[in-house]
Amino acid sequence: MKGGAILIARFTLGALLVALLAAGIPLAWVWVGSQVQGGTEPSATAIATVVAGCLCSYAVVALIAAWLKGRGDVASAAQRHERYAWNRSMRDEAKTPRQTNFLENVLIITTIVVALVVTVWFFLYGSPGVPQI
Repeated sequence: MKGGAILIARFTLGALLVALLAAGIPLAWVWVGSQVQGGTEPSATAIATVVAGCLCSYAVVALIAAWLKGRGDVASAAQRHERYAWNRSMRDEAKTPRQTNFLENVLIITTIVVALVVTVWFFLYGSPGVPQI
């Protein structure tokens, strides 16, 4: 039962991280942009704040993810010195592909969720913005 509880805890943590990365960061910067804007008409300052803030936030998330991955276990450290498939001799033994870790899985799922949400929104709710003639 202990393994099941750990699995549920990891799944819950992963779901929370996906929600934070997919919705939390952009919505927080949209709120900051709305505070910068001040009125109801869009301003370039507010838009630039949202775009720059999202880019900087995701850059920090990428740095933290790389740092966490670098602190991985000893098995991943041994794989760092392994040659890539294109750089090995044909006589080398076949290598099994490396398994992804928890952090990589969270980032992959976040990317897929965001892509699906944006696609559905674009096709179902997006307005083309083309003036009527």
